[in-house]
Amino acid sequence: MEAVMSDRVRSYFDGAANSFDSIYRPDKSLAQKLVDGLFHGVVHRRYELTFELCGEDLTGKRALDIGCGSGRYSIELARRGAEVVGLDFAPAMVELARELAEEAGVAERCHFEQCDFLSWSEPHHFDICLGIGFFDYIEDPGAFLERIYRLGASQTVFSFPIRWTLRTPTRWLRLNMNNCPVYFYGKSQVDGLLREAGWTSVEIHPLSRDYLAHLSS
Repeated sequence: MEAVMSDRVRSYFDGAANSFDSIYRPDKSLAQKLVDGLFHGVVHRRYELTFELCGEDLTGKRALDIGCGSGRYSIELARRGAEVVGLDFAPAMVELARELAEEAGVAERCHFEQCDFLSWSEPHHFDICLGIGFFDYIEDPGAFLERIYRLGASQTVFSFPIRWTLRTPTRWLRLNMNNCPVYFYGKSQVDGLLREAGWTSVEIHPLSRDYLAHLSS
């Protein structure tokens, strides 16, 4: 079943790579900026908070970005000095991430792969692990969390979409109409999943649409 779900997610994001990345682009029309302000403010706040938690100087750190999408988090990690591996289900996302890393001048510190994380063989230890906008599309996150915990990263940041918000029904409907599954979480559920995987130091920051979990070992 997980493979079928992965195929649906991969297919959706292969077709939506450019529109997804437009949220992060500065060169927008006034209309796009208004839409951003109304609907995507949480995406920008999530990005800002993630890097507040990770720190300014990441020189010498190794970072893993699971569900890297178009690579915006990977690129910022690399800008701050980290060596980054970004993984994603969707080939179009990986291709776009490589292009954007090249444009940003950090391609030499970024390596992107199209793969399923559970079948991926990690090449080395990681100091930082991100999973932003990833668990939205994972039916059973337990196996992923357990494997990530075993990587031993000293600092980990995940996002989980909040179950009950005004935008939950419309997001669920929009994605399912495009044959893409999406899953939502309660705060106690997120805490339980993380502790079952092995983490004992868990901070959960509620944003308007997401929980941002900061974990340390």
